Amino acid sequence: MPDTFAPAQETFVPQPSLLAKLQLPSPAGASSHHHVTGLVEMRETRPGLIVQRMKVRDVEDRETRGTVLPGLKIGVVVGGRSDFALGVERFRLGPQVAGPLSGMLVAVAEPDGYCRQAHRGQDEHKLVLTLLPEWLQQYGSDDPAVQARIRAFCASHLARLDWQPSARAVGLAHQVVHAPSKPGLVERLYQEARVTEIVAEALAAIAGAPPPAGPLSTRMHRRLRQLQARLDAGEFDAAPLDEIARSVGMSPSSLQRAFKDFCGESLFAHLRGRRLDLARQALERDGVSVSQAAAVGGYADAANFATAFKRRFGCTPRQLRARC
Repeated sequence: MPDTFAPAQETFVPQPSLLAKLQLPSPAGASSHHHVTGLVEMRETRPGLIVQRMKVRDVEDRETRGTVLPGLKIGVVVGGRSDFALGVERFRLGPQVAGPLSGMLVAVAEPDGYCRQAHRGQDEHKLVLTLLPEWLQQYGSDDPAVQARIRAFCASHLARLDWQPSARAVGLAHQVVHAPSKPGLVERLYQEARVTEIVAEALAAIAGAPPPAGPLSTRMHRRLRQLQARLDAGEFDAAPLDEIARSVGMSPSSLQRAFKDFCGESLFAHLRGRRLDLARQALERDGVSVSQAAAVGGYADAANFATAFKRRFGCTPRQLRARC
């Protein structure tokens, strides 16, 4: 949900037109309240589709209030917990909540209040997609019955669906939340594709369609989510597949299949993407040479590194370094 946040350590400032569309106070007006650290980013990827991602830790206990305009809210929490209210509806979501749901769908048919409850030391990693009325009108279903169900849901103020996204949708949301803060053209297209797939699943849930079939049990989903957190923390950067598989009690082949079902990409593609993200950070923040960045990314050959880097970020390492 749109919120009033202090500038975090790394923050994308929404365009004034987007702030006006969502009735958000400007970030400058909130700069005196340093109550979260991390990343808060919001962008309108296409007219009427607003993507907000958060990777924050609360610095203090407090309530933050704002106003939201009509639209369909699709939320997926991929880490920590999210504690907020929309109007009179209260939500507690995420893997750190007892009996957790990781997703929610809410129709906001009229302007209403929003309140986020911060808890000191609490992490909140989530993706929130807002479909404004103009998006729903332009991209609605071709099936009249499906369109009618979606419209009826969106017309009922604070109608909610406690939605449990598929393992794939959660994995896609995780990739969006943890994507680079300044993606290149190719990465932006990948992000839009991931967001579109999540929107499709959410609208199917509202329309009453069965969830996507998937072989992952709740227990396996939890196990892979924990493994993903360890991968992202760098615990297995130099580990062979056999060692990673043993750490979760699986065979290498079973782990490879399950991880791709869970995350939408192979385990090694996930690790390779993480190392490339670190290489980009080294170029941008530390001013290292291209050869040093290649080593950070795990590449012995600078040409192979440049090819992989451009595929992910839309520019070569040298082009990025020149801009920095």
